[in-house]
Amino acid sequence: MPRICGRQKNRNNVPFKDIEEFYRRTIFIPYLDDLLCSLKQRFLSHKDTIKSLQYVLPSLAVDNPFSCLKPAVQFYEDDLPGYQDIIEAEFTLWQSKWKTVGPKFRPLNAIETLTNCDSNMFPNMYQLLKLISVLPVSTATAERSFSSLRRLKTYLRNSTSESRLVGLALLSIHRDIDISDDQILDKFANSGKARRLKLSL
Repeated sequence: MPRICGRQKNRNNVPFKDIEEFYRRTIFIPYLDDLLCSLKQRFLSHKDTIKSLQYVLPSLAVDNPFSCLKPAVQFYEDDLPGYQDIIEAEFTLWQSKWKTVGPKFRPLNAIETLTNCDSNMFPNMYQLLKLISVLPVSTATAERSFSSLRRLKTYLRNSTSESRLVGLALLSIHRDIDISDDQILDKFANSGKARRLKLSL
């Protein structure tokens, strides 16, 4: 229990009725206040920058002017290789490139757009795409990987070797990649290990 006296310099001396109220006022409420201030400082102050950075994506870049992307360009100007007037001209070329592509064939996220962006032709757009790809707010790939790993490595499969676990995780995450039976047979045949496979041809 805290000492209640006229003058204390090093301890919290808030009025309270019971122990629960004392800890709520001295620990819990200041902790929540600090957490909320940290969240506001980290996310709300950069909300406009993050919002404007998404206009580099083809689905939004086609219909919006350069003024939508301008706050992100001003914030990341030290990371970009060109000046603002060059970036504006490059953004116009970027828009005209994606206007020729149909809406169904435009990339949907930053990582797909990054693979379709020529770094020599669009160096500033490439840099902005790299920035938006690594932002934790916009990327959930790592979270999906951990979710897949949690489903794969259960208590009963705890003795799975690392190479097998990595292989299973990659198969689970990249389901859209088609692998033919011939590729699998070639992999087994060229592995150098003696395998006794009963294949019915």
